Amino acid sequence: MNGFQLSGRKAAGMGVSAAAATESASTRRRSVASSAVPKHVLEIDGLRALAIWMVFAGHLLTTYRSSAASPGMHALFVVADHGWLGVDLFFVLSGFLITGILLKTRGRSTGAYFKQFYIRRAARILPLYFVVLLVLLAVFHGRYLTYFAYCALMSANLAHLFSVKVPDAAGPFWSLAVEEQFYLVWPWLVLWFAGRSLRLVTVGLLVVEPILRVVVPAPLLFLPWFRCDGLAMGALVAIWFVSWNGDRSRARTFALTLLGVAVALTVAGLPFGILHDGTAGTALRITQGVLLFGAALVAAVAFSGHRSLAFLRSPALATTALLSYCLYLIHKPLIDAFEHVVGPMPWFVALAPLPAFLIRALVAIGAAYLLAALSRKYLEAPFLRLAARH
Repeated sequence: MNGFQLSGRKAAGMGVSAAAATESASTRRRSVASSAVPKHVLEIDGLRALAIWMVFAGHLLTTYRSSAASPGMHALFVVADHGWLGVDLFFVLSGFLITGILLKTRGRSTGAYFKQFYIRRAARILPLYFVVLLVLLAVFHGRYLTYFAYCALMSANLAHLFSVKVPDAAGPFWSLAVEEQFYLVWPWLVLWFAGRSLRLVTVGLLVVEPILRVVVPAPLLFLPWFRCDGLAMGALVAIWFVSWNGDRSRARTFALTLLGVAVALTVAGLPFGILHDGTAGTALRITQGVLLFGAALVAAVAFSGHRSLAFLRSPALATTALLSYCLYLIHKPLIDAFEHVVGPMPWFVALAPLPAFLIRALVAIGAAYLLAALSRKYLEAPFLRLAARH
């Protein structure tokens, strides 16, 4: 899940310039209409931040749930239980942004097209990825060597096929593997297929993926052929915006169509348990999320600058989006580290569930933001500047 970092942001440091924040809606519409993907849409950053917060909620609140039985927390737990869909929101954003980049560069020579894409992705992903991998390897004192070998080959998700033991702290690596495997193939398809044919490919993935998840007994949802419809949805939205003329009514129709399909799927899926846990329910719930996220993405881009989306342009969300890649990689190890170091302490064990949860959340999230800020400044940004020269 790291294509979501490549939003074309040029903002330095932790903030967003006032000029960018007050850019008029008409200017934004012209920028969208004039290219496959706008260079920087603040609302996309907001969606990316919501995705990481969904994942945070899922990992933090499920721990709290095990020790709290308050009926008043039920609604919060329902939301937390769906925090895993934040990964699929990342996939949708990644498919959109990466496909936009590929569409804008495919007119170049084949060598330049692939060279620029893979150099920039490597610079964005690999430095931090291998630093975190090495730190975890050291923390686990050489245990889980087989799994970490899979991670080094960007194949963490395939470890489940061979019953390789996976340390909980390194679990998030599977989503990066799904993305990188998808992007070994996707640039070729973008290069070979014209607009209509490419749309058909994305629609085909959107139709086939949920069917596979339903009909295959106990599908491994970590595998790319069960989970790349989010990437396909983002790609479809990017392809659609290539021909967009700035008419917001068209975008509204597209977004409402996606929402309508989500509602129809929900109704059709009721007999199959779409609203409950289980193979069919989980399989179709992913598709529900992908459709809703696709609609949200269309609205975010087409209605960028609209006052109804002001919350997506907040500085807090912009900062979170800027740090999202590192936050995603390190938040689970930090939660686990807290449980290992502080969890057994008598004073912490004696706390009521809610104070214990709040302390755990504040420490883990605060440490994650601090380390992510340092990573952005001293590790990620220098490699991105280096890649930009190519």
